[in-house]
Formats: sequence, structure tokens, C-alpha cells
Amino acid sequence: MHLISRGIVIVFLIGAISPPILSQAVREVTDEDVDRAIARIERYLWARQKADGGWYYNRSLPYGGQTALATFALLEAGISPNNPNLRKALDFLVKVKRRNLYVVTIRIMALSEALAQSKRLPYRSCLEKDLEWLIRGNAARRCGAWGYSGPDKFGDNSCSQFALLALWEADRCGMKIDHTLIRRVEQTWIKRQRKDGGWTYSGQPGVDTPSTVSMTTAGIASLYLCQDVLTRTCQPYRYADNLKKAWAFLAENLKPDYIKNGYLAFCIQRVGMASGAKFIGDLDWFAVGAAKLAEPNPRGHSYWGQWGSIVRASFELIFLARGRIPLTFNKLAHGNERNWNFHARDVPHFTEYLRRNLERRLRWQVVKITDDVQLLLDAPILLITGTRALDFTPEQWAKLRDYSLRGGTLLFVPTHGSNAFLKSALEGLKNLYNEQNKEAPAYYTLKQIPANHPIYTLHRKIPNGPGIAPIWGVSDGTRLIAIVSKRDICCPWQRLAVATGRIGYSLGVNLFLYATGGNQLRMRMRPVFVHKKGQIRQRAKIAWIKHNGNWHCQPYALNYLSEKLIAENRIALDVTAGVPIQADKLKGYHLIWMVGSDSFTLSDKQINTLRDYLYNGGTLFINAVGGARDFNQSTREMLQRLFEGQSGVEKGYVSAFSPLMTGKCGEFRGPAIKSPLPRSRAWMKSGSRPPAPLKVFMRSGRILVIYAPYGIHDTLDGHTAYGAKSYMPSAARDLAANIVLYALMEKPHQTSKNTNQMLEKDSK
Repeated sequence: MHLISRGIVIVFLIGAISPPILSQAVREVTDEDVDRAIARIERYLWARQKADGGWYYNRSLPYGGQTALATFALLEAGISPNNPNLRKALDFLVKVKRRNLYVVTIRIMALSEALAQSKRLPYRSCLEKDLEWLIRGNAARRCGAWGYSGPDKFGDNSCSQFALLALWEADRCGMKIDHTLIRRVEQTWIKRQRKDGGWTYSGQPGVDTPSTVSMTTAGIASLYLCQDVLTRTCQPYRYADNLKKAWAFLAENLKPDYIKNGYLAFCIQRVGMASGAKFIGDLDWFAVGAAKLAEPNPRGHSYWGQWGSIVRASFELIFLARGRIPLTFNKLAHGNERNWNFHARDVPHFTEYLRRNLERRLRWQVVKITDDVQLLLDAPILLITGTRALDFTPEQWAKLRDYSLRGGTLLFVPTHGSNAFLKSALEGLKNLYNEQNKEAPAYYTLKQIPANHPIYTLHRKIPNGPGIAPIWGVSDGTRLIAIVSKRDICCPWQRLAVATGRIGYSLGVNLFLYATGGNQLRMRMRPVFVHKKGQIRQRAKIAWIKHNGNWHCQPYALNYLSEKLIAENRIALDVTAGVPIQADKLKGYHLIWMVGSDSFTLSDKQINTLRDYLYNGGTLFINAVGGARDFNQSTREMLQRLFEGQSGVEKGYVSAFSPLMTGKCGEFRGPAIKSPLPRSRAWMKSGSRPPAPLKVFMRSGRILVIYAPYGIHDTLDGHTAYGAKSYMPSAARDLAANIVLYALMEKPHQTSKNTNQMLEKDSK
């Protein structure tokens, strides 16, 4: 996006500037691409399931191993354990008698995931027996490692990582981990680390084989797991230097084609999720891997690998399904790690707490202040912590502002209540939104939030919230876009102090639900619409008009709409924001875009100007952001004035035959929209629901005004706000796309000879 400011008019030349080169793979893969790749692998696995429920194509592998891995992969992909075919696989799996470490550990992982989703399944006794075999009383505690036959002092590192991962998965479904055992495992991994920072396969003393990438990822991920289990203090991790050396080895040796090895892909996703690392070195590990796996192949996809096609397909499915799990937080790396990451496991601990209590699949990641703002938008919350004063440059502060205006929420938390950090955060936000405040004087200023704010009451009420946990925030009129907590809510997360740190956990849950609106999180890959240069065939001119009802909230919403239209229709948007309602200013625009959250008033002259614009072939779109009541009331009054005494004007909700719903807009083809459309949680809880998403005013067979009383504009950027009565992002983009395409029609009145087919009459 290129932004030019001239007085009060801001011109967005959307789609005119090529995206930055940073991590090209991120630009080339979307959630839809990953969906297709996951569905393709699922079909491949289901087609090869035997009648008895198992998979056993490679006879050289331990019996039951392929079934265990395929079952676990399908569970990770979201297939319910109550699915008839998956139940057959689980039933087959529990009957396997042969004891092989890989079979047992992956079966533990599969049964743990199944029982976590459905506790009534009859597999707990099998899970308990497998855990008994894996631990063998004190044997595992003495050895700290595993081989093919179970606990083994000189067991290899591959078996050991699977055993530890099995214990972790079992703990997540309620089977407690022995901390003494984990401490011994941690010591074994540290003892086996080589001088170059990596690990090799063998656990035998004196074996001098080179370190490998796969075993180094196993070592790193295992140390993070041990750290999560054992951490109960705010002190730095005792083996932080060992991890640093291991990361250096991995960054130097990991190649972009790692995805060709299914087992390595599994290992990379595991270390990425355990550490929260978005990048390994300069490599965006998931984006690069997902782009390759989602790549179309006219000749069909082959899953042949070292251990056969079932194993490779299963590893790739786990990689895709786990790698794009929705994110809770991005934690911002800025400057010295001892400063920003003093509580190194605060977010992973809290994310796991949310996963268990909200019963959602969640993860987190670390991003850098130098990353592109689009990468920061992977998560709804950007957590910024520190022990010292923030030293962001003006450009970095501007990037944080950009993130918040694009739908994200900034959350500043002073580590151990650092006064220097707190003062610098408050000072940095004080004037950060001055330009926005000029257009909306009632908003974009830093204020302390009151006791009745949802952050203190939403899920768990915080008595005397402002007294014990003061919080400041910046609002855009629809939500808080930046939040500063005086209390260090992350410290109890680090210490796993759920009881004694109740306020920190309660505020954390409230903040998360507030920032996401309690809605289902989108998957990790943000909306990306891929198009080739030179393909734009038409430009739609949109006048985003200015009024006194908070007209400019969600300023980047139309950027995402333009990307969609360029990719799907080769139409780019030229949006002029801040256009006054004056006859000479509205000339030449295909569509007027009018949104807001507050009440507003228009003069008689402005009403007449709008009427002249509409009667001369223009189209007006009106949307109440988040279903704002005050804006809707003002809109109804405006529309009454606009058409009062005007003959030939019909009003009603669009029918299923309207171009706005079918997408058949003259020569253009937009999305076909079918009810019911997905809506925000707040809207569904309210119980209200219109007969159709859009209300229209027509004259001589042509739509003059398209009015959406519930939110569309506010979710175009992919985020949903607390309390907003809005359509979810995918539905909002489809509706908005059809609105633009309709406005572009040269002769829209010819779309239907029968107005009644397009309109469901409404007398209100």
C-alpha cells in the first residue's frame, strides 16, 4: 500500500505497489492452499486403510507403526475420534501386541489425543499400560534415555525424543509426568550435546559421527519440553547457553529443501512449535515447507520415502496441521534477550493453560521488531515485555501503530513491574495516534480503563481491578487497539502459579477473549491473495466519505478487499479516504463507502448532494461497524430524509436472486453467497438475525443504496472485535466484493427485468 496525505484527504493506491520480497513463500501460500493439501493427504491415507482399520504397506517396519502414525496424523488434522473409520483404526491399534518403542510411543500420542477430545472412549487402560511399559518403574528414571526395547542408558536420540514427546502428550490428557524422570532426561540431552552445538543419532559413548539437523531439532525441542515441565521460577534457564549453541548449528545447516524428508519436516515443526520460532535463521520454516507441500502437481503427488508412503504422508499431514494452528500471541523480540524475554516460558505456559481450559488448539510464536508488519499480524495480540525502558525508533513505533490499525492489539507488560518500561510505554503511546485523533477527537488518546470495562469483567471478574491492576488503553471507538498493564501478569504464567497468581491468569484470559471477541481464531496463514503483475484490467474508484460519526475506523480494511478483487477479478481499488460530501468532490467515483460507529448528522445540502449522486448513476454502501446501534439509528434517519417524497423508490432485503448474492454482476463474477453466513459470537448470542445480510433501496430496477446494519467493513482485515455484531471475515469479504462489482456494472438496471425477484419487501 502507498499512502499519500494531503490535508484531510488520504489516497490509498491499493494494489499499485508490489509486496516486499521478505519471505516470498509467505506470499505464495494461503490457508486455502493448506486446506487443499491437507484434504489431499487425508484422501490418500483413507484410500489405503485396510478393511480391519489398519495401515501396513511396508512390511519391513514394526507391525502397528504405520497405523499408529496415520491415526495420530488424522487426529492432528482435526478428524474426530468418533469418525467411524478412525474408530476402526483406534480399535485396530489397541490390539497390537508387539512392543516396539516407536509403535508404543506413537500409539500413546494417538490415544492421548483421542481421549483429550472424547474422554468416554474405551482406550484409557491401553494408554496406562503403554505408559507403564515406557517408564518401567525406576528404569526410565535411571537411564534418562530410550532404545527400541524401552528404557536404555545408551538408547538413541531418535527413540528418546519420541518417548519424551509421548510423555508430554499423555500429560496433556491428564496423565501426570514424573518431574524426577524429566530432570534425568534433561541431563542426558545436555550430556550428549556435541561441541558444535548439535546432536547425533547414537547414544553410545565414544561414537564420533557428525551432528545432524534432525537430531539437533530433537535435542532443542526436548530441552524446551523439559524446561516447560520443570520451570517454576523467574530465573533464566540454566541451559540457555546450550540452546543458543544448538540454534546456531541449526540456523547454519538447515536448508530450504528440508521438506523433502518427511521425518525432518516432523522434527522441524516440533522445534518450531516448542520454541515459538517463526524463523530458523532467515528461513520462515512453516511458510517455506507449506508452500512446497501445497504446490500443485499435474502428474499427481508422490509420498514415496525412506520408510514408505504411509509414513511420509503422515509426517507431512502432521507438519501442515500442527504448523498452522491458530496463534494466541506474538511475543516481540527487541534488543537484548535478557530484557524482552526475561520470562522465557511465560507465553508457552499460558497458551497451554488456554488450550486446556478453553479446549482449543492454540500455539504462539516469537517475532522480531524488524519483521514486516504483515508477519506480526499472524496473531491477534502482540505482547511486548521488558525490564528496561523501550528504545524503539520512530519507524518502529510507526510499525506498532500500523499493526494495531490493521486489526492487531498491542499489549505492553512491564517485567517485574519495571517502572522504566511502564513510563516509556505510556510515553510512546501518548502521541502515537495523533493523526487518527485529528479525524476522531473522541478517540485515539491514552486513558485508564474503568472498573466496568470488559477486561476486568469479561470471563473472570477482577474486584477493584483499577486498584490492584491498573490498565491504560487507546480506543479507536470500536475496541482497544493498544493496552498497557502496570501489573506484571506474565510472571505467574512463567512460574505456573495458577492459584497464587490468579489475577495474572484471570486478566490474561480476559485480555485474550477481549482481543479476539471470543470468536474462533483464523488459522496461522493470514489471508493472502496471489496475483501476477500486469493482470489488473480495471480500477474501481471508491470515495470513502467523511462525516462526524467516527468515519475512519479500520483504515486498512479496503486493502484486503482490493487484494481479493485483484486476485479473483483483476480489479484494483483506488480508494480516496476523507472525501467531503460535496457535488464536485464525488464526481467520477463508482461507489461511495460510508461506515462508522457513532451517531452522525448530515445537512440538507449534503442529503441533496447524495441524492443527486445516486440518481446520476452512483451507488452508496452504508455499514454500521460492529452493528453499532447509534450509527444505525442515524442511518435510518438519513435514509428517510434521502428518499422521503421520492417516487419510484422500493426498499427491502436482497433476495437470493440478487446480483449481490449470486455474484453475477454483468460481465463480472463474484462469490456466490448462501445463507446462513458465519457471524460473530456476540451477534449469535444476541439472538437477532435479519432475513438477508443487505438491505437495498432501488429505483427503475437499479440499486441505489446498499445498507448493511451489521458489521462487514470491520472484519475485512481478518480480525473480530469484542461485542461486535459482525459477519466473520470470509463472509464479509465476499459480500464486499459483490458490492464493488455491482457498482462497476455499466448497465446494472439490466441485471433483472423483475425487481421482485431481487427484493424481499420490507416495510420498516
